[in-house]
Amino acid sequence: MVLSAIRLSIMVATLSVAPDAVAQSIQGIHLGDDKSVLQRLGDPVQTKSDGSFTTQSYLGSDRTDLNITYEKQSNQIVALEATWPRVSIGPLAGYGGLTFGKTSLEEIRSQMGSKGILYTSQSPVVLLGDSITVFSYFDISGTDSVAAFLTSISGSDAALLKSSFGVNAYKNSPEAAKLRTIGVFKRSYLEKGQGTKRIFDIGYREIPWSPPAMAPKQAAISLARIKPGQLPVFRQYSGPKNFPDFTGRDREFSNFRTRITEGMGGDPSFAGEYAVIQIGCGTGCSIAYLGNSRTGEVFKVPVGGQNNMYLSLQYQLDSRLLISQWADHNAGKCFIQFFDFNDGEWTELLKHEVGSRDDCFKTIAENVH
Repeated sequence: MVLSAIRLSIMVATLSVAPDAVAQSIQGIHLGDDKSVLQRLGDPVQTKSDGSFTTQSYLGSDRTDLNITYEKQSNQIVALEATWPRVSIGPLAGYGGLTFGKTSLEEIRSQMGSKGILYTSQSPVVLLGDSITVFSYFDISGTDSVAAFLTSISGSDAALLKSSFGVNAYKNSPEAAKLRTIGVFKRSYLEKGQGTKRIFDIGYREIPWSPPAMAPKQAAISLARIKPGQLPVFRQYSGPKNFPDFTGRDREFSNFRTRITEGMGGDPSFAGEYAVIQIGCGTGCSIAYLGNSRTGEVFKVPVGGQNNMYLSLQYQLDSRLLISQWADHNAGKCFIQFFDFNDGEWTELLKHEVGSRDDCFKTIAENVH
């Protein structure tokens, strides 16, 4: 699936494209290139004419589907898209280490620092049959170009998400949505179809675009510098225990009522007034909840389940910091992720790749250094 297959508007206006911005490329083809460079890709699989523009489709050397659009009058390329058409893990996407079929929407937002740009004429979430597609747009710094990252959840994964998380399925969808399409567009061309009205997410910033080999190396992160004392709590509850209302406020957690109630029978152990309850869901699989000893309210920990195997948690009573360690089974990687839990809301502080999946058999203390 490509962006042009979902757009509802037809791009019909003539566009004059400056040939100077050629840094943005996909598989060696740059925005602003003359259409003659497409000869190196061989014969197109399909050609479509759309007013002042022509889009040609190719099978990429890495088995991605390429869609390349040029303006008829100037013959200059104004849009490049690469799509991984399979549900399996695919090749590198050509930007920032992102990988088709593997990199999640959650990881893209974390790397970019925000959810990006919303074009008000288009819903950021599109349903096609039983699958879900999410659009993420970012201006490319120093240029008049826009990058697009399309992530999707297949129908079967969407059903699994709903059965696993119920009413919280949407909250967990950024982790389940995987990268399927990456594109770069001249902004003036893109906005012929999307319009010019845009909304920027809180914390939004433009992104750079450079080949992966030229991306600057990041300094090593000292995970041990993140201390529980940096997120203190100033009240520790010692009053009578209160339990969930599984027929009302907390009914979404009623399937685990016995385990949660038993887990809340002891003293609080996290963030001043919470019990942490970890429940197995199969070999190497677990999910975790917080139970508030003061109010009885229940919250789900944002990691766990089949996407976060071998889950380990580290926390203490006098801090809002929760450290999680888990394995991405498909990628064969182990991650440590830090969260702040404040007034019922989770905030991700840092996600760091520790190493191979086998590193998750070590303790958090062994991997945090």
